[in-house]
Amino acid sequence: MTFERDLYDASYYEGLHPHHWFRNPARKYFERDRDVLRVVAPGPADLVVELGSARGDVSFLLSRRCRQVVGVDAAPEAIAMAETERRRRGIPNVRWLEADVANLSAIEGGAVDAVAAIDLVEHIDDPTLRAMLSECRRILKPGGRLGIYTPDRLHYVERMKAHGILLRQFPQHIAVRTAAAYRGFLEEEGFSLALDTWSVSPFPAVRIAEQLLAPLPLIGRTFRYRILMSAVSIGPAAR
Repeated sequence: MTFERDLYDASYYEGLHPHHWFRNPARKYFERDRDVLRVVAPGPADLVVELGSARGDVSFLLSRRCRQVVGVDAAPEAIAMAETERRRRGIPNVRWLEADVANLSAIEGGAVDAVAAIDLVEHIDDPTLRAMLSECRRILKPGGRLGIYTPDRLHYVERMKAHGILLRQFPQHIAVRTAAAYRGFLEEEGFSLALDTWSVSPFPAVRIAEQLLAPLPLIGRTFRYRILMSAVSIGPAAR
């Protein structure tokens, strides 16, 4: 996939994650951080790579739990913003790599303990996803982890966006997929699922309904807000 610079300019990164009592409540980021730590499971000695690091929020979160984080993003504007914030916070164990997620050749093979793909895969098409997964297998140690956190195509809000009912899809979200689709991609690329679950919306009122309905068979998938997966690399990708 060609990097669409007009969709990912400085204004895109500057406007990420604005706080709002309903659309973006504090609970949303608290629960996202909780889910990130669950799917990535960073350890004190780990080298973790975050793909699509944007302004660095997730990289900074992970840096508190691991030895080093490498944040990867294709946009120089994002890298510059993230580095400015890293310096402001005085975080020593995060560095940045300007690269496409489908080409991680600057990272040594078999050197990484965990890869984080947080709110990323909905931004990339299928060929790019396959290439990214292959690269993840190459850089991960045997038994290394890939954590995925992404919207679920079957959630009622995503269905409304897909059909233009009251809501519009973000133009950057070009491939919101189902959990079943990710299971297929991961299996094809040589990963074994260690965690395959979901979380519900953080928004007031609706979260209570989703907590009750999401666990149910058949209809439950309509109320699962985010896909949470942790996949284990079973060996380096074939070359």
